[in-house]
Amino acid sequence: MEQRLRAASSARALVLAAAGWLLALGFASDAFAQNGERYFIDFRARNSAYIGHTYLIYFRVDASGRVVEQHHAGLIPEEDVWNGVFSPVRAAIRKYKDDERMPSTMLYRRELSAAEFDRVGRAVRMLKASEHRWHLIFYNCNDFAIEIAEAIGLWRPPSLLPPSIWVGMLRKLNER
Repeated sequence: MEQRLRAASSARALVLAAAGWLLALGFASDAFAQNGERYFIDFRARNSAYIGHTYLIYFRVDASGRVVEQHHAGLIPEEDVWNGVFSPVRAAIRKYKDDERMPSTMLYRRELSAAEFDRVGRAVRMLKASEHRWHLIFYNCNDFAIEIAEAIGLWRPPSLLPPSIWVGMLRKLNER
């Protein structure tokens, strides 16, 4: 009897240790997350004066479902967009005022693990730190979203789609 108790205790310790390591490496689910926090990313599309815009919001909620941390990011041309049809224009990765003001036309929300949430944050910070050029064909807001989707292992559609269609296809490709 005592030997069985020791074996069961050892097995429990091994499972807990393995779960801790898997969580640290980003392979375990948030079932082991502390404080009941959950993490999400929204890939969103909205209309604009041109063809539309794709951007993302990634956020953390506490055990009661209250948002306690939220970040917005999208590739925003810093010059006249029409110039970007013909040649690349300066762009920045940041929040844009219309992203909150205008309603989303398409949304794909995905729950993230803590490790995936951290990867998204690192990818956004890394991309913010580098210089960008926006071009309608060669690097647009969908291309930015593709880099983030790939950072968390999502299948993604090609970038040359209107934003609402791009976000809808992203959702279809990654439905669980």
